[in-house]
Amino acid sequence: MKAAIYARVSTDRQESLNQIAELREYATRQGWEILREYVDEDVRGKDRKPQLEALLLDAHQRRFDVAIFWALDRLTRSGVKDAIDILHRLGSSGVDFVSFRESYLTSLGPFRDMVVGILATIANVETVRMSERIRSGLSRAKAEGKHVGRPPASYSVSPAEIAQERAAGASWGSLASKYGLPRTSVRRLYQKGLAENDGGHG
Repeated sequence: MKAAIYARVSTDRQESLNQIAELREYATRQGWEILREYVDEDVRGKDRKPQLEALLLDAHQRRFDVAIFWALDRLTRSGVKDAIDILHRLGSSGVDFVSFRESYLTSLGPFRDMVVGILATIANVETVRMSERIRSGLSRAKAEGKHVGRPPASYSVSPAEIAQERAAGASWGSLASKYGLPRTSVRRLYQKGLAENDGGHG
């Protein structure tokens, strides 16, 4: 029997590679031939999974008999409908599936879809909660006056100095070369220097 492995590689790449290795070992123990491995990068906030789509296309063409993945939450985090849709697309192509962490799903018969729905809901709820925790943490940090996002850039020259040199006739290019900065940064410092100067006179 021919098998396909699907995985999403997360930021913890070593853990993901370990999971793929275990899926290979599982297929070998079953005596299955691994036709192909489909691996997507797990980028938070991006829903596109080209390798998953490639797997489903190959399943439709019956290039393999069973799809193996680590767990439902590695297959999708988009909720019940997405998870069941993926599994139905496999089933309608005559391809079975094995969830390594939820191996009991294969023995549930007609109750399998119901359990898949429950597990997918739990995975989706956890994703939503994580997003809420991140937003809450950012809001709290802002309320406490902490800097959120990229650290502020540090320059070897002050905005006031840039403004003074521009007033003395220095060109954007000469200032950029002198301080080793992009022209956009020089212009930004200049505008900030003007604003500080205006504020000082107000």
